[in-house]
Parts: sequence; structure tokens; C-alpha cells
Amino acid sequence: MLLFGLMLAYWINYAFYFHPGQVQWRFPLLFQIVFALYILVLTPFLPDTPRWLMWHDPTPERGMVVLSRLRNRSIDDPIVQKEKQEILRAVQLEAEEEGTWMDLLWDGGCACRNRFFLAVGAQFMQQTSGINIVSYYAPTLFQENLGMSQERALFVGGFLQVWYLVVSFITWYIIDVVGRRRLMISMALAMCVVLACEAITVAIGGESAGIAAVFFVFIFEGCFSWGWMTSTWVYPAEILPLKLRAKGSALAAAADYLGNFIVVEITPPALKNIGYKKYIIFAIFNLIAAGIVYCFYPETAYLSLEAVDLLFVPDPDRDNEINEKKTFYHRLLQSHVVPRARMAVNEAKAELRITLSEREHTEGGATGHLPSSTQASDGIASHKSRDSEKVTVWHDDIGGE
Repeated sequence: MLLFGLMLAYWINYAFYFHPGQVQWRFPLLFQIVFALYILVLTPFLPDTPRWLMWHDPTPERGMVVLSRLRNRSIDDPIVQKEKQEILRAVQLEAEEEGTWMDLLWDGGCACRNRFFLAVGAQFMQQTSGINIVSYYAPTLFQENLGMSQERALFVGGFLQVWYLVVSFITWYIIDVVGRRRLMISMALAMCVVLACEAITVAIGGESAGIAAVFFVFIFEGCFSWGWMTSTWVYPAEILPLKLRAKGSALAAAADYLGNFIVVEITPPALKNIGYKKYIIFAIFNLIAAGIVYCFYPETAYLSLEAVDLLFVPDPDRDNEINEKKTFYHRLLQSHVVPRARMAVNEAKAELRITLSEREHTEGGATGHLPSSTQASDGIASHKSRDSEKVTVWHDDIGGE
């Protein structure tokens, strides 16, 4: 929906390019009121969330009614009852162990500080990738760096956002199959290469180089969508401890928009003063981001929130087992949590495969598949699987990626 709004804004700007005068800029600004009115009209009819109702009401009845409507099942349905219990356990846990803002900066017995820095770092690095140079200033780039007319720059910018929207759907299918960590590393490296190529083509100039430069902009947005647009919004909620999940995620989002502000502020003078060299700067940022993720960021796909907590609890026996399989190179570069997570993910996949295999026998040949995501119900993670696709498990070496 975010990218749909971005695409809509671009095409409205292009449409009003042909209507000179104040309407050219007044209507695009005024049109935003449509969405504000939609929210004002719709919100009074929305119920509170089941979790909020179960937290604030003396009994869970009202929350159960909303939950059953959301799931389109009766209140007595086992799925609804199970989800109710998960929500009540999460609410109880948060009430007993509610964290403070200062707890984000202390260890707290479960590496709260380190996990908070991972969450904030992921979202800040999303912006240092340079995505908002492209998404905010694509027409300016096309016009000033590639010599396009303003009309042509707006037109190509509109199709760039259509592409951005379309390729984003691929992420739905790869974020769990590939994993957050691998996507962030591989796509950061890809964006580094693409931005370096973009710098070369802009520096060369000419019609052929200009066409190549536009091509690299399209590829860049695709790589960002697959690796960093979604993963970095999922990651903070998965890596943070439950008692600090809301506060830590809020500050991580603030870090994202702080990075957004910085990049958007520096882009116009960078375009004017250093030209193609700005692409080299952000290429280096992406290379650094890939290295940071490789060294410090554990995988969270397929792990419940409780399993993520265990990654940060000392376990000498498991660490010794991991160290026997790791090379000196990996021991030197990677945080001990990274191989722990890799082993935990492999175990979770293997356990899930066994569970689905048993279900296949008990249900007369039906097959299952690995869940499309680690589903979380208001703070308690649970795996959900469908019975329509084949089980696939990837085994990783402890020392490898």
C-alpha cells in the first residue's frame, strides 16, 4: 500500500504537468485530504483490537467477539480459543514483566541492549542504502544526470514506481524461503554493484550510457524491495524481547525516519555538487551494511519469540558444539549468536518437516509445506501451515551461509 501511494503520487504529478499554473502544485497537495477523510469516516466503525480489549476489559468476552469475527469462525472454534489463550498469555507476561525505556540500554539477562541496537541498526541501514535518492528524486536524477526533459523524466519516474510496486510482491514468497539475513546481505551487495554501475554510466554520459543508467535504477529498486524494504520492518519485532517489543520497535521506526530525513536533506546539494560520486558513497554504505549484517545479525525466520530469546542466553554446551564446526574465519568475524541462530533455524525446519510428515500419514496422504512466515499472535509466535504444497527444507552448514 505504501508503494501504491508512491506510484499514485508520481502519476498525479505527471498528469498535472500538462496543466500549468497553481493547480499544478495545489491539487497534488490537496488530494491527500481524500485519504484523511477516508480515515475519519472509517475509524468510528472499527472495533478495538482483541488484544487491546483483553488487556483493558475485566473479562475477555468482547475481545473474543472481535476475534471470532476477524477469523470468520464461531467463538467456540478451537482455532479461536487457542488464539485467545495465546493473547491472554502474552498480556499476562507483559503485565508481569513490562519493560521501561531505560531497559533498552541494559542487558536485562537477555541481551536487551544488543537486540535493541540490532533493531535500530537494521532500520537505519535501510535508509543508508540510498533508496530515497531514487524514490523521492527519480525525476530529478533523470533530468539533471541523464539530460531528460522534465516531461520525460516524470513519465519514466511513474513507470519506475509501477515496477517498484510489482516486484514487491515477490518478497511475499522469498522472505521466509531465503530468510531475512540472506536477503539483506545479498541484496545489499547487489545494490552496491548496481550503484557502482550507475556511477560509471552517469559519469560516461551519452545516450547509450543514459539508457543503461535508467536500467540500473530499475534494478536497484528491485533489489531494495526484495532485500530491505520488508525485512527491516519485520526484523525489529522478531529480534526484540517481548517486554520491550513495542518500545524498541517504535524507536527503530524513528531511526528509519531519521535516516530518511538525512538522506532526503543531503540529496539535492549532492546532486548539484558531486554528481555521479554520490552513487559511490551509497555503494560503500551498502557494502558496509552487508558486512555488519553478516557479522552481527542472526536469522529469525521460523523461530518463535521464545526461541529468539534463547539465542541470547548463555549455553556453553551448544557453543562448544558450534565452535567445533566453525572455521577460524567465522569465529573471528561472526557474533556467537549468528551460528546459534543458524542451528536453531535448521532444527525448527527439521522439526516442522517431521510434524508435517506425521500429519501426512494421519490424514491419509495430505501434504503440508513450510509456513510462509513465523506467524505472531499479539506477541506469541506460532507456526501455521497449509496442506496444499510440498515440504521443502534447506540444510545449512554451521560455518556457511
